[in-house]
Amino acid sequence: MFPWLLIVFAVVPFLELVLLIKLTQQTSLPVTILVVIGTGVTGMSLVRWQGLKAWQQIQQQLASGQSPSKAIISGVLILVAGAMLLTPGLLTDTAGLLLLIPPVRAVIASLLQKRCAGRVVSDVRSSVWVTSFGTEATDPRPAEPDSGPRPGVRVVDPGETRSLE
Repeated sequence: MFPWLLIVFAVVPFLELVLLIKLTQQTSLPVTILVVIGTGVTGMSLVRWQGLKAWQQIQQQLASGQSPSKAIISGVLILVAGAMLLTPGLLTDTAGLLLLIPPVRAVIASLLQKRCAGRVVSDVRSSVWVTSFGTEATDPRPAEPDSGPRPGVRVVDPGETRSLE
């Protein structure tokens, strides 16, 4: 995690500054300022438009009973794009504009969804074990007389080294 933070908070601003200086040397200061402001204004209008579309998509999927997980991730990526476009610089503006291209955003959203789902599944598998039917349940509430057998659930610490029953 630390190398990513170092890159984000130290290397990226340095590269942004170098690129802005190079652009100013190649053109002029007013052109550089116009480029930074222009990409910010254009990008923010695209963020607003696509953010509204994502919100409508989330509402439609919820209304039809579908899971809006990809639309939510897409909406979060639109917010990230907006933050990048508000940050002055050519690299962040480029990354923000790329996130506003729906096919690019869909690929990134799909990758993030798979990564998050895989992480949640592995965390759950390492934390909770459900034993077979017929074992005594660890639920402290009394069992209902006609409820039948219940699975026993035991929460296991991921760092626990003793064998599971």
